[in-house]
Amino acid sequence: MFHVGIDISKFKHDCFIATNAGDTVLSFTFNNDHEGFQTLKKELVALGDKTQIKIGLESTGHYGINLKSFLSKLGYTYLEFNPQLTNKFSKATSLRKTKTDKIDAKLISSMLGHFDYKTLHTSFYHENDLKELVRLRENYLESRSRELVRLTNILDKVFPEFKPFFNNILGKTPLYILKKFKTKEKIANLNNDHYDTLRKMSMGKLSYPRFSNLRHLAKVSVGISSKIYESLIPMIVDNYYHLTELINQLDEQITILYNDTDSLIHTIPGIGIITAASIYAEIGNINRFTNSGQIIAYAGLDVSVSQSGTQEHQGKIVKRGSSLLRKKLYNYALLSLRFIPQFHDYYHNKKTLGKHHKVVLTHICRKLIRIIFHIQINKTPFDLNKIK
Repeated sequence: MFHVGIDISKFKHDCFIATNAGDTVLSFTFNNDHEGFQTLKKELVALGDKTQIKIGLESTGHYGINLKSFLSKLGYTYLEFNPQLTNKFSKATSLRKTKTDKIDAKLISSMLGHFDYKTLHTSFYHENDLKELVRLRENYLESRSRELVRLTNILDKVFPEFKPFFNNILGKTPLYILKKFKTKEKIANLNNDHYDTLRKMSMGKLSYPRFSNLRHLAKVSVGISSKIYESLIPMIVDNYYHLTELINQLDEQITILYNDTDSLIHTIPGIGIITAASIYAEIGNINRFTNSGQIIAYAGLDVSVSQSGTQEHQGKIVKRGSSLLRKKLYNYALLSLRFIPQFHDYYHNKKTLGKHHKVVLTHICRKLIRIIFHIQINKTPFDLNKIK
């Protein structure tokens, strides 16, 4: 058996090959390009049977994607190590402070002999593509939210009465008004033809008395007049619409990819396809985890522990790992109270005991992770009767 440790960086990778007994076979560096990958392939082929080769990598974001894809196409399996785990292993096995890429590659090779070889390769393409899509979607959602904040800040100056009139929700009708009419002066002069258009757009929700009230608010508004803001408002609304269209396009692609997976996360009541796909993509291959506690740690939902002598204190959650996974779990945790009676009862029981809202939601997130681990590992749909 051969242990191949690869330290990944942007332009080149360091490789260290040893036997399972720890004897050095080869140490070399190869570039992150076609020629470099062929060098790696040559050395791996020379080792013989693929089943007798363990390959270890350190998780390094997107720098290792091309290499992992290359290894998968060649039929090799690999194990990814969390950088924090690598760092702890290094401190536990060496007193030296020296750290180089070559030393890291040797360290990763050594780690392969101390951890279960949970290989990752069979579903690499779907998981990687889904992760790219859901993270891009999240970026667009955040950008769209920033556009609404920017628009709100301008409205506070030019027409502060506008957003409260629409219950602080900038939906289809108010956005249309802002894009087309731009200023409080033009809104004050809206006529009956404009009302007919707005009534249809709001599906009858904007009554004529409310329409008249909006015009009155525009006439008596304390907002300032500004040509700059007048030009900015339609630009911001256009940006909002554009980002919404991009998000819708991503939703279609995410749905198609997710439906091609064997995930059963969507069988949990109240979890839509997009949320299920986000959780699935962030967790990745479920087989790389031996228990649900590892996913809890990966999501940054485990509690920090400080121990000194006979005293032990539990602190806040560590918030390491995937922030997007943690966010999606938190968002669903509150929603789950409507769909899973056991969670509803658990939440209110803990609140009665004086637990803080966020603390209880964190507990529910952990329960949810245990459920996800169970249904994904056992490939069985969610069963409400099995929830405790």
